[in-house]
Amino acid sequence: MGNPIIHEQDNGLNRDLKTNQLTMIAMGCAIGTGLFLGSGLAIGTAGPSVLISYAIGAFIVLLLMGCLAEMTVAHPTSGSFGTIAERYINPYSGFIVRYSYWVANVLAVGVEVSAIAVYMKYWFPDVPGMVWILLFAGVLIYINATHVNTFATFEYWFSMIKISAIVIFLLLGTYILFGAPEQPGIGTQNLVNDGGFLPFGWWGMWVAIFISLFSFLGTEMIAVTAGEAKDPDVAVPTALKATVFRLTTFYVLTMAIML
Repeated sequence: MGNPIIHEQDNGLNRDLKTNQLTMIAMGCAIGTGLFLGSGLAIGTAGPSVLISYAIGAFIVLLLMGCLAEMTVAHPTSGSFGTIAERYINPYSGFIVRYSYWVANVLAVGVEVSAIAVYMKYWFPDVPGMVWILLFAGVLIYINATHVNTFATFEYWFSMIKISAIVIFLLLGTYILFGAPEQPGIGTQNLVNDGGFLPFGWWGMWVAIFISLFSFLGTEMIAVTAGEAKDPDVAVPTALKATVFRLTTFYVLTMAIML
């Protein structure tokens, strides 16, 4: 018979998303402010030991996403972990989980559109930041309000742009470090030159773990969108593993080259 709550939430789902789309949606949500803008805060908090912080953060996310993948495969619904909490604990827990996640996303969107204003000010210093915030917020609302395939297509290609930018940065950074003529102030010695590998001690490294976890937010989108997956039994675990591995590689390598 199944659970009536879950079956009710399955009504109206198209189930059109493929594994690569799920992966790119999660990567696109996770790669952004946390890496391009938030990494400066993490480095300032931990110094070179931020590499350990991000590795530990990635391991925590891997454990969490593994558990979430198991539950999502069992119940691939639009309610995701909110429905799971409601089903296995009690309705109040499901309510708390849903609205906690909603609040977190509202705050995250505020962070993202504020970061957009910071970025655009670099190219258009005379345009008020509020213009960019309203413009991009309107575009985001429109894309999210359309058909799921439209959202997936936009997210896929926007994610591809971000991933391409990171790959180009890694290639250029590697060339500057190991292929270009030596330049003062550039090299692996910077990992220990200024106060050692742990300039702010183990405490700074530990605090930076929490910043790194913010950077990995978005991977849970695989669970949220699992209800729209064409074959969730295969797509969800595959997408989660691929996402965590690729994010860890991108974040740690990018941080190492910047340092």
